[in-house]
Amino acid sequence: MGKAVQAMWTRMQQMPGNDIRIKGDTPASLLGRAILDSKRVTNEQLIAMSKVSLDQLATDPATRQKVLDKVPNARELPVHKFTVAMLSAATGIDPRKLSEACPDLGLTGAPNTPLLYAAKTERMQRSTALHDFTDYLRGAGIKGLNKAVWGVEDRILSALVSAVGGGRY
Repeated sequence: MGKAVQAMWTRMQQMPGNDIRIKGDTPASLLGRAILDSKRVTNEQLIAMSKVSLDQLATDPATRQKVLDKVPNARELPVHKFTVAMLSAATGIDPRKLSEACPDLGLTGAPNTPLLYAAKTERMQRSTALHDFTDYLRGAGIKGLNKAVWGVEDRILSALVSAVGGGRY
């Protein structure tokens, strides 16, 4: 268990985007406070994070194109780089490949809905980064992460809790 967490911290130190600050947090401080130091996130969930593959997280090509049509500079946004840094440090997936496969990371809303945008406020950006982290991993098969952080497991309800400033982090 300690090795998995240590590997995450080691990767975070070398991660592009690890110096970005959103509402006072760096990717490392948010990952530490909301995930690694949380009593609600289990050892099994932490170990499972390190086993997630790029294919489990990747957005399909048609959806990637929709994302880039709506937000052409999605991959250049600080919130995208921040979210990629957190997810890449946790999973060990190359950050460039993760960014390429998931341009929607850090964007508020969902690609296949009318609601998809780059949040303007730092509060919403930080909340979106953390929700994308927990919900993408939920989609990759790690159950209970949304519940641990947001109090509810459901994808939409947890996003609503995130958007209104709730959560346990």
